Amino acid sequence: MMNSKEFDLNSLLILKAVIECKSVTAAAKKMAMSPSSVTYAINKIRKMTSNPIFTRSKNGITPTTLALELNKRYTKAIAMINSGLDFNDNAKSLEEYRSVTVSTYTILELWFSLFTYENNRRDGLSLNFVKHPASGEKRLSQLRNHEVDLDIGGLLPNDTSIISKKLFSSRFKVLVSKNHPTIKDTLTHADWERNEHIRWILPPDETIIQAGDANQVEELYNRKVGLSTGNALNAIMMCTMSDYIMLTPEYMEGFLTKYLPVRLFELPFETTMTSTVYAHFHRSARRKDFIGTCINALSKMGDPIPEDSR
Repeated sequence: MMNSKEFDLNSLLILKAVIECKSVTAAAKKMAMSPSSVTYAINKIRKMTSNPIFTRSKNGITPTTLALELNKRYTKAIAMINSGLDFNDNAKSLEEYRSVTVSTYTILELWFSLFTYENNRRDGLSLNFVKHPASGEKRLSQLRNHEVDLDIGGLLPNDTSIISKKLFSSRFKVLVSKNHPTIKDTLTHADWERNEHIRWILPPDETIIQAGDANQVEELYNRKVGLSTGNALNAIMMCTMSDYIMLTPEYMEGFLTKYLPVRLFELPFETTMTSTVYAHFHRSARRKDFIGTCINALSKMGDPIPEDSR
């Protein structure tokens, strides 16, 4: 049985365009999307309903009775929403409160959420965070199909439909709890070798910590790993509440030391390893103003936090 909660307005908007244009290609052009993204949305509706949405004929494609009924309900729902809004000078339109769907690491999700909340940088938008995929191809797919508005993470493979903007780039430091029994004011080479490490596991095609000589430096390759996790927030909180130590990008230092009882120390050896994070969004994204607001806020997050505010 069809569950209306499973439908999203974007898919139904695409269905409406195909019905009106009588062609996937024409609908894609009208929506500033790729034909494959339009097909994906139609197939998504077909799978949810377990019924065909269009049939082929000599004149192209013809909507089924179900497709026409769904389009009728969509049109009626939008009309009801619009009629219920007050569009006077003191009211904000529905568009101003549309959500931006963001995919990123758990620690960046927390950081971004806190930053926009404390600095009043949401400007009417609603942030909707979703699970960060385990592969670059899946991340690209979500952007191409407009399932995600903004992807934040390691650099994605080149794609002409996707725009990439560098957000943060820095070397690494070592994260240590302020309550660590032996590491206090400095971190020595002996501390590095003696203590167990937390390793944040990333997908093989991620580049966030692969730039530089990470695979050549003996101290990095042979460190004593006591805990491995794919959840960055879990890794950092475990480090905070234990004697583990952990490699952490320097651009997070201000945020982490402001909110958590931790210190970050210089690495006790030379390495060129760096961490770089990018924002990605679709070239034809329908929420570019909101995405721009997000990217502007993200670019401010890496600014140093004054000592007296920590």
